Amino acid sequence: MMAELLEIDVVNESMYDWASALGEAALMCNRLNKRGKFLIPEIIHPDRYSTLISYTDSAGIEVVKVKYDRDSGKLDLADLKSKMNGDVTAVYVENPSYLGVIEDQVDEISSICKSNESLFVVGVDPTSLGIIKPPGAYGADIIIGEGQPFGSPINYGGPLLGIFACRDDKKMIRQLPGRLIGMTTTIEGGERGYVMTLTSREQHIKREKATSNICSNEGLLTVAAAIYMAALGKNGIIKLSKNIFYNTQYLMRRLQEIESITSPVFNSVHFKEFTVNIDRVKLSCSEFQGKLLEKGLIFGKSVEREYPELGKTLLACTTEVHLKEDLDYLANSIREVVEA
Repeated sequence: MMAELLEIDVVNESMYDWASALGEAALMCNRLNKRGKFLIPEIIHPDRYSTLISYTDSAGIEVVKVKYDRDSGKLDLADLKSKMNGDVTAVYVENPSYLGVIEDQVDEISSICKSNESLFVVGVDPTSLGIIKPPGAYGADIIIGEGQPFGSPINYGGPLLGIFACRDDKKMIRQLPGRLIGMTTTIEGGERGYVMTLTSREQHIKREKATSNICSNEGLLTVAAAIYMAALGKNGIIKLSKNIFYNTQYLMRRLQEIESITSPVFNSVHFKEFTVNIDRVKLSCSEFQGKLLEKGLIFGKSVEREYPELGKTLLACTTEVHLKEDLDYLANSIREVVEA
């Protein structure tokens, strides 16, 4: 089901989370083409970035950030082209980005990768794929992401479910981390069954040379995700994506009505996450959040340290669980705080 959603051929039986999947993707790319430079967007979740550095540092892979366009928040293609050379093992993009921007330059980025014979890695929020073109359709070689929104409730930071997929290429499949489960039939009777395939990749055989060190403790979450996707079906996933998209647009427009608020910061289409700037409000980000907390609202995450050039900016988020009344209450509460 995940392969159908991503429009790609092979999906493993999960990684621990999006961050570990990103680290494993960088290692896999380096094993495939023996190049040492991994390009990533400057707008990236700090936890994913730090995990990537932990994975790549000891492997001798250089991680290089590509600038973003200050107006749109999208990848700066001129900067990307200037950094492409024979040392680039892969280019990684996120769609939507960490700050919620939908990257509509993916076809051009894919072409840049192919012309340089570099791999194209895409990180994706699967809840967006009911309305956004899947990465496999625009030439992604490796697709990673976070499957937690598919049936796993938020529980104080976990549990998480890393997505990892690749094209149907024997060289790639043999370097794919995580467990691969294949469908087969019994010799007698032709009954359907599932078995772990390509066991030679496993750590209990190849030890430190193994490409797989992910154990079966993710199995419960993969089952939950499968049940969730099956329950929704194709039309349900489209409706899910539309609900999140509509909520995002509605909340941004409500906040745009407040004179001292700029939302979003970037002139782009957003999905789920978006930025809220309060430079014209006489409160710090923490004071602003404190005033909303008094009204029973936990709002936004400050990105001042990560992106000081954006000023007093918070990262907001809305999903399918929010009703119109919830969004109106938030917008009205923010107006009260600002006017006070």
